[in-house]
Amino acid sequence: MKDLKNLLLASVAVCLGFGQAAEAETLAIVGGTIIDATGNDPIRNGVLLAEDGRITAVGRDVVVPGDARLIDARGKYLIPGLIDANLHLFLNIDSETLVKYEDRYHEIIVEAAQLTLKSGQTTVFDTWGPYAALVRARDSINSGESIGSRIYLAGNIIGFDGPLSDDFRAAAAPYFSKSFVRRTNDAWEQDVGRELMWLGPDEVHSRVHEYARSDVDFLKYGASGHSEMFFISFSQRVQAAIVAAGHAEGKTVQAHTTSIESLDMAIEAGVDIITHCDITGHVRAIPAETIQKMVDRSTACSVLPVTQARLDGLLEKNPEEGVGAELKMSRENIANLAAAGATLLLSTDAGIEHPLLVSERDDPVSVDPRTKLGEGHFNALMGLQEIGVAPMEILKMATSNPARAYRLDADIGTLTTGRIADIVILNKNPLKDAGNYRAIHTVIKAGEIVDIEALPLAPIISSIKVPEDDK
Repeated sequence: MKDLKNLLLASVAVCLGFGQAAEAETLAIVGGTIIDATGNDPIRNGVLLAEDGRITAVGRDVVVPGDARLIDARGKYLIPGLIDANLHLFLNIDSETLVKYEDRYHEIIVEAAQLTLKSGQTTVFDTWGPYAALVRARDSINSGESIGSRIYLAGNIIGFDGPLSDDFRAAAAPYFSKSFVRRTNDAWEQDVGRELMWLGPDEVHSRVHEYARSDVDFLKYGASGHSEMFFISFSQRVQAAIVAAGHAEGKTVQAHTTSIESLDMAIEAGVDIITHCDITGHVRAIPAETIQKMVDRSTACSVLPVTQARLDGLLEKNPEEGVGAELKMSRENIANLAAAGATLLLSTDAGIEHPLLVSERDDPVSVDPRTKLGEGHFNALMGLQEIGVAPMEILKMATSNPARAYRLDADIGTLTTGRIADIVILNKNPLKDAGNYRAIHTVIKAGEIVDIEALPLAPIISSIKVPEDDK
């Protein structure tokens, strides 16, 4: 009878519209199938209540307050807000953007956070970007001044220099003034760049400890190179010092690794998360003993899955080496990690795709992009399904696993009592097909319904038009 009462109340709400009950403190979502991302069985014909932005009740036998703001979710599916464990809200380090929008990086970051929110990602972890602009955008969203996904940030990758350096795009540096190059790189480096490689463990610990006391949410360091992916960046002693400095400030520490040995060294250093541990070159898969070490030490890994269609396109261009060969090995590594029970997190390395630059690429592989913000996570989820990861594990990789790995599971990641009411309502069952994550009906962040059709509100990069002559 209670379920019938709830559904009748929901029907009334649909007739009246949301506006009439907009003053109610309680949000009630009734009649849907609740998949809470704990691993428990879905709750069919369930009820979820949220008050003051947090979930207060979940189940079938839940009494709905008479003044609740109601959403009829019959025939639909509730999942926690999606999470990307590793992306870059400001990845537009092309020369034109760096110059033209030098004082507006924070606006581009907000645009990016709106693209992610629009596509169901209520929380994102930015693992490399301009510190001050990221902090400004994050705080603007947290204060309610701007709308967007909840942002957690690392700022610089410790041990890496800025965008106009040997780690990224040094070839562009001679075309700018030395002042601009220095100013741009400093915006990223924050005194924890490549210079640290000249220092010993104690000095690195001191410098990193100072950085950890800044307004970053977590730390990330380069255990291996970026432009030279097969080089080890820091010794075992220094890596341990970096991890200790971050943990001393109560912050999680993760490592960028791109080889088997850099991965093993980072695990030994005691990191909480490995960024793209599945990327180990194209020659050898991760050894079983290293995978078991990750499992035994509960070291999480944010992986970079791609679809078979994208992999085929990349391999067609260069079957022997390069990105395609590395991602082929990545798929093998992900399958082995999942089979061993490692804690895996969905990630994309995505940023806002610049339409004009995409149009000018030579022979681009355009199918199923993973690094396109707002699109890439859907393709990554499909890639996991193709690899053979179990449906519930796929959901956990995009929700509860990253929340737990970043030590935020008391607030986000599951549809359970006490958690922030970040909810995505889907028209189709994501446990039946990963393609159903695209079937978004409603996005709710902290108990508030998001007008996803209006996002992004003030696009800068994503709205750039390609001239007809360039198409």
